[in-house]
Amino acid sequence: MTPYGAPSPYAYIIPVPNDTVGLIIGKNGETIRKLQNDSGAKIQVAKVPIRDKNIRNVFVEAEHEKYILAKESIDKIIADHKRANDPQIFIGE
Repeated sequence: MTPYGAPSPYAYIIPVPNDTVGLIIGKNGETIRKLQNDSGAKIQVAKVPIRDKNIRNVFVEAEHEKYILAKESIDKIIADHKRANDPQIFIGE
């Protein structure tokens, strides 16, 4: 069962790190609405993380092409967050 009802051939689940959920939703849901508008997909974040994991599921309902657009945008948000929070050590010449 998805948040939108019975599973369909257009229902996908994207597991995301729990610490990125706020970035995916955005202030007052602004980011998730933009993701939905830009991709044409219905997107909803699970209310609670997966038990004993630092993962939360994002439910996407859309035709495959729209799902891919949504997934790419979500993946970019996660990658940008990791990059911003992962200090790199550069060895100079």
